[in-house]
Amino acid sequence: MNYCEENVPDSSGPRSIIYRRTADSAGSPTSGWEPLAPTCWTDSVPAASGEPAVELTEAMIVEQFHRTDFALPQAVIQPPDGATLVNLPVYFELAWPDAGFEPSEIDTTTLVGHEVRIRPTLIGVTYVTGDGSSIGPTTSLGGGYPDGDITHTYAAPAEVGPYISVEYGGEVSVDGGEWTTIPSSATVDGPASPLRVLASKNRLYDN
Repeated sequence: MNYCEENVPDSSGPRSIIYRRTADSAGSPTSGWEPLAPTCWTDSVPAASGEPAVELTEAMIVEQFHRTDFALPQAVIQPPDGATLVNLPVYFELAWPDAGFEPSEIDTTTLVGHEVRIRPTLIGVTYVTGDGSSIGPTTSLGGGYPDGDITHTYAAPAEVGPYISVEYGGEVSVDGGEWTTIPSSATVDGPASPLRVLASKNRLYDN
């Protein structure tokens, strides 16, 4: 709940600061902009003198969506400790970090006097294994041994850097209104996780 919803529930919101400046008879400014007062009645505030009102457009919302600080998907790998064996299944799981906005979290900003809330959605996840293969896109977040459904077996020794790529969609709510789909998407790659794929050898020893 924002300030206007809590304190002035009948207002249009969001809370904004009114600025003014003086002008001569020709409309040329004679002073700089200075704050006048806050208001929650933003729909009653006239446009700046001599300037047309700026409308919030879909293009502005799409541009703001692409400015979102999306959460970078982190790859959790089993076996742990950055090493595995040839022909041993490796389990991948997507973990969301604390930083950035993950699916269902809300990023709130103000555009041309309107409160705009953007809520990322998950379109698909691609697990890039680092050896030329990938799994997905899928909506699965994977998991650890033994129930995880995202696995990959490396066929040869190598040093690889698997990572996770996420395609985000988004929803938008303007001034507390209903959520609607943003007609765009953004693809974000998470950091690579160094992984050594080792070969094992069996030897027979005489007793």
